[in-house]
Amino acid sequence: MKCRNGFTRVLASLLLMALLGGCSTSGIEAIGRPDAAEVKKHLLIHSDALANKITISDMRTRETAGLLEVSLTLSNLTSSDKSVAYRFSWFDADEFEVEAGTDAWTPVNLHGAQSISVQGVAPNGSVKSYRLNVKGQ
Repeated sequence: MKCRNGFTRVLASLLLMALLGGCSTSGIEAIGRPDAAEVKKHLLIHSDALANKITISDMRTRETAGLLEVSLTLSNLTSSDKSVAYRFSWFDADEFEVEAGTDAWTPVNLHGAQSISVQGVAPNGSVKSYRLNVKGQ
């Protein structure tokens, strides 16, 4: 029994160190499942046919080398396939779009109930926020 307690303590210590180490990562703004207000702020759907059928189910942001880096999970809420395209819009601290229209649309097929990960990196260090634009193909 004594050996098991020792093992449990070591395991607990390692787990605590891993958790504390993860908390020390600088620049992380948001991790996890967004609420409706966050989705509305970061997702713009340019097609009535896709409204309430596509959403962001997970979002992560961090700053790397002075640039905002974004990883989102885009989810198809229906059982039917959706052909969509997406691109990021980037905004400065005053909510002005930075380098508007320079990102190309990226096509993707979302199968029924499928989720995919999409990533983007801001074009420069003045970017403080973003929006994912989605349209039908």
